[in-house]
Amino acid sequence: MGCGREGLPAEIKWFVYLSHALSTWGDRMWAFGVGLFMVIIYPESLLLTAIYGLSMGCSVLLFGALVGDWIDKTPRLKAARTALIIQNTSVIVCACAVFTVVTLKTEIEAVWPHERLLTLCYIGIILIAILCTLGSMATNIAVQRDWIVEICGRDKNLLATMTATLRRIDLFNSLVAPIVTGQIMYFTSTGIGALFIAGWNLVSVFVEYILLWKVYSLVPALKSKKLKYRTSTQKQDNDETTQEMITIEGTSSRQHVQEVEGKFDDSSNEDKIVSDDIESSKGDKNVTDDIESSKGGKIFEEEPQKEGDVMIRSKTKKSDSVLMKMFSGFITLYRGWRIYMKYDVAFAGLGLAALYMTVLGFDNITVGFAYSQGINESTMGILMAAGAVFGILGTIVYPIVRRRIGLERTGLFGYFVLVSFLCLCVASIWAPGSPFDPLNIKSVPAQAENVINGSTYVNTLPNIVPSNSIQSLNAIEYNSNHNNNNTTESREITTFKDTQREITKSFISVGLLMAGIIGARCGLWMADLSITQLFLENIHENERGIVNGVQTSLNKLMDMLKFILVIAAPQDEVFGILVLISYAFIVIGWILYAKYSYGARGHLFHFDKLRKCDCSDARNNNTDMAVAEPESHVDLERSDPRSSDK
Repeated sequence: MGCGREGLPAEIKWFVYLSHALSTWGDRMWAFGVGLFMVIIYPESLLLTAIYGLSMGCSVLLFGALVGDWIDKTPRLKAARTALIIQNTSVIVCACAVFTVVTLKTEIEAVWPHERLLTLCYIGIILIAILCTLGSMATNIAVQRDWIVEICGRDKNLLATMTATLRRIDLFNSLVAPIVTGQIMYFTSTGIGALFIAGWNLVSVFVEYILLWKVYSLVPALKSKKLKYRTSTQKQDNDETTQEMITIEGTSSRQHVQEVEGKFDDSSNEDKIVSDDIESSKGDKNVTDDIESSKGGKIFEEEPQKEGDVMIRSKTKKSDSVLMKMFSGFITLYRGWRIYMKYDVAFAGLGLAALYMTVLGFDNITVGFAYSQGINESTMGILMAAGAVFGILGTIVYPIVRRRIGLERTGLFGYFVLVSFLCLCVASIWAPGSPFDPLNIKSVPAQAENVINGSTYVNTLPNIVPSNSIQSLNAIEYNSNHNNNNTTESREITTFKDTQREITKSFISVGLLMAGIIGARCGLWMADLSITQLFLENIHENERGIVNGVQTSLNKLMDMLKFILVIAAPQDEVFGILVLISYAFIVIGWILYAKYSYGARGHLFHFDKLRKCDCSDARNNNTDMAVAEPESHVDLERSDPRSSDK
């Protein structure tokens, strides 16, 4: 299948690359902008940003298997087209909703009491963003995990080349897209930035689909059906396997784990086989029941059933299958934990999972916090690009260091670089300009009063807002519908906030925080690549799916734990506590990896060689002294006048 020839037409390659470039550019723009949008439309704290991040993690963990299963069951062009439309349409609608909330926030607050309509707008934005995330995931799976394989066929060199090129395109967009988006939002406004992202997706969705359609037309292998075609030998073997599964009443625990692995990692093959058997039965109730019972792992009596009972039972089993796929991440973690922990590299994997429980990265939480501390959109985009550069540097340094000192020690070195740079983030907690003040957080009211020149002003804005956004925020809080007194008060507040930002605000704290995060990207990638290669080298082939499934579930659970902590403490004044907790988890990850390294190598450092060197140096020094003593003694005798008298 696929284009197994060495000379794949350059036209097909360019269509694939250009489609991927447009798709990833839109993704990177949205990923950068959504973090700023959340903190702008809800400037009181990081609560909305944390809820958004937690919702994203839960949606991927619950619906990821369902999305993959849907792609396996759907023809390639239809799956890619549907995913593309859902992804881009969701971004357009969500960006327009953000623009509406930013420009009409005061009017929305006044529609229903207690800002209920505004709360519904927040919920709607998050739900649409979840749909966007699932659409993006579906597009990546359909094109990068399926189309590319069929396009390259059996040419592994071509597959490696195209995959590497797609990865480089993604990294380039990760560098440039935040910068461009940040400049647009900084020099225009937040609303214009949201509309620009919406307009980009509106135009690119048509261009991307045209490019994918051209690739689909030029590659015959993409038109082959994934669901129905199967050889008679495979079908006969499956029928025998089905009968065996029906007659066998119980299985061992190891077989049960493998069955679960097959359900969630290779569900496409099973669904393909079952769909063919159901079609071949042509309405035969008993055959259909046998196949469904074998798929569910349960024994059903083969006595005749009524038509209504068959429909009810099939619906029940279908709903059970959907629920199992939704919670596949948790089920995989539970069932595969014993297999996961039998490997020595399990502690290295636990160390990798600990790196996900951190706010010290360029995610929505850190972007929102930096924005609240005075880092504008333009500077934020440049900082994120710098972090990507250091990450790429880590991928370049990794193979060089691995050849010099070995794989296990490369991971230790990566953790050392990571922890060392993050010390700057810890220092930023007590540096000038830090908002860290956990003891007074409960005593300070939500609307603090500021007294200037004998006048009292109510501060309803966040602590620090970039200067270019102050006027837009004041326009939201105090629009033309307010009375003249409120308008005058708004002007006074604006003057006060500008004065406070120019005089009292220090960027030393947030500067140290950003410097530590940027520098740590190099060590982070070195540690990540080391652990990934350890898993590839040490996990048995027939258990790679379940082990990697457990690792993915652990990573996602730790990421969700991070957002839960931010929801519990969303104020800027206690962000330093989150930094300390994150640093502690990263150090724990280093310790867990060091435990694996000690078990694999028998030592962490070559203290035995150091002792040998010390002993050999001591022996050499003693020998030199022994040789030097007679010479010095002779010299003393020659110089002693009493020796000549004798």
